[in-house]
Amino acid sequence: MATELKLPDLGEGIEDVTINRWVKSAGDEVAAGDVVVEVATDKVDTEVVAPVAGTLLKVNFGEGELVDINAVLALIGAEGEEVNDAAPASDDGAEPETAAAEPASTEAAGERAEPASDAPEAEDADGVKATPVAKRVAAEKGVALDAVAGSGPSGQITKQDVLTFAEKGAQGASTEDTTESAALPGEMADVPSLTVQRLAAEHNIDLAPIAGDKPLSSLTKYDVLSAIASRDAGEQVVVQPRFAQPADWSPAARAEQPAATSATAPKPSAPAPASATSEPGEILVKPTRMRQIIARNTFESLQSSPQLTTWHDVDMSAVLQHRKAHKKEFEKEGVNLTVTAYLVAATVAGLRAVPAANALWTDEGILIKRHYHIGMAASMPMDEYGLGGLVVPVIRNAGELNLLGIARQVNEMAAKAKANKLTAADLQGSTFTLTNYGTSGSVFQTPIIFDGQAGILGTGAVEKRAVVVSNGHPLEANMGDYLTFKPMMTLAFTFDHRVLDGATADAFCVAVKKTLENWS
Repeated sequence: MATELKLPDLGEGIEDVTINRWVKSAGDEVAAGDVVVEVATDKVDTEVVAPVAGTLLKVNFGEGELVDINAVLALIGAEGEEVNDAAPASDDGAEPETAAAEPASTEAAGERAEPASDAPEAEDADGVKATPVAKRVAAEKGVALDAVAGSGPSGQITKQDVLTFAEKGAQGASTEDTTESAALPGEMADVPSLTVQRLAAEHNIDLAPIAGDKPLSSLTKYDVLSAIASRDAGEQVVVQPRFAQPADWSPAARAEQPAATSATAPKPSAPAPASATSEPGEILVKPTRMRQIIARNTFESLQSSPQLTTWHDVDMSAVLQHRKAHKKEFEKEGVNLTVTAYLVAATVAGLRAVPAANALWTDEGILIKRHYHIGMAASMPMDEYGLGGLVVPVIRNAGELNLLGIARQVNEMAAKAKANKLTAADLQGSTFTLTNYGTSGSVFQTPIIFDGQAGILGTGAVEKRAVVVSNGHPLEANMGDYLTFKPMMTLAFTFDHRVLDGATADAFCVAVKKTLENWS
């Protein structure tokens, strides 16, 4: 009997993956432990290995497809063994769609049956019956499900129904609003974030009217939540033109402007996308998936929260002296004592002093977290064009670790990042992020907050600077003043102004500063 190839445990919060590349093809011989397929989540790429030796009998998904975490990716068995072409059952026991339920045109085209994650589903709150895969595809394509005719059992909407509807150019139409949607922007701008896709699919929200003239990739979860609230209140989603602005913006001119248009009004045309045609001496480089995720997440972060950065200078003399005195002692334990370990420990001290810095803004209130999972931003190697990447492995329960324990975790995560061995579990659950860009020589930057956190602490390069030491009044000139050179570092703390103010943000930085300057 054939063995099912499924995804390994990818950790909490992962609902689906994208098939990156099939390392093995149908008909290939595989040994137990061989890498069969590479998949990608919105955090990390993962290899899926064969649980048994045999022949790869069937591949259920193509490269680039979005796959449910419980789906059967492929079947492995004996050479020549017959396999059932019907879609495998999902873990929840739901029966798969039968071949007879699919349109005849699908069978004629030789397409495979819908996978387990496209199993029948009960009618949702909006009266639309659609499979989970159909919902995800509809969210990705910006299609309103209540405008799609279902060809599945009892009129259920399948993935193919959504694709056919989108190809016919009826995207964005609904039973109550037949206004045609404007053509979507380019390939990258056409794909909203996974968070936005899932939320829109769950609540049957058409993304195109929300975006208006903006690319779908610019939408945040707050845009979708606002649209849900407006619909539930019986109101229409307001679409604000992003690029059009009256030439005369005086009060009198504003009074003459028509009210904001709604989703039923004609949409302003999107600006023409920048030309992707390279001129002589130019090279058009397709961004990697990691680069696209970074672009999307950083843009969404800046759009969703008011961010402010405060700087504080720190005298690192005590830390460097302590490291020099104890470095060999740590080496005997197999641990390289780096400055980053001190920074993580000082960050925890700052979070203890100002708990609101270890928090999350929600519509219900500010969620303050009492556990300290510190994300440690790490850069990936650059390619030939100078394009790199960024991953953020997490040091869990850093508040329960001493300096040796933190240093060991820093070493392990850094080594896994360099070897590209980080798992999804290594990158999940951070409550606060530290980015030590000083390792590349930068003195200070303005880091961007990771979504779901109240702040991010950036630490610059340690360098000798001229510092005035006063033995009298700190501000008035006196004979006891003298100039010396000290190893200084600049902290840059970017915080969510909805959670923290300047005073509370500075209190966090002062706690970090005192911990580092008085290390013993």
